Amino acid sequence: MSYWNRPFFPEWCSDGTLDDSKTYDTLVRIGGSLSGVSQAFKAVADYYGWTHIVLVSDDDTSDTCWYGAKPIADVFGREENYTFTWLRLTYKPTNEQLDDILDRIRSLTRGV
Repeated sequence: MSYWNRPFFPEWCSDGTLDDSKTYDTLVRIGGSLSGVSQAFKAVADYYGWTHIVLVSDDDTSDTCWYGAKPIADVFGREENYTFTWLRLTYKPTNEQLDDILDRIRSLTRGV
């Protein structure tokens, strides 16, 4: 996580293939309550001094994934020490939409 300086915290609804720790070696695997996950992520961000936070999630507010993402947005969206952006994907995004999200992540997380 510290080597690449880009951890990925999966939500519980993430694809099961992301569990391959050899392929996805920057993936941080944690469990707990929804608010506990957001606090754990904040502790890691504070430890490494990360201030540019991007959250990628779907846009369905009735879905379980949204309930995992909302506490993270609550923690980082109210703190003035962070630049926080929540990028929301539509259901089954196109390749173009995924490319756009990746470009936005690159531009948003390259802070000084």
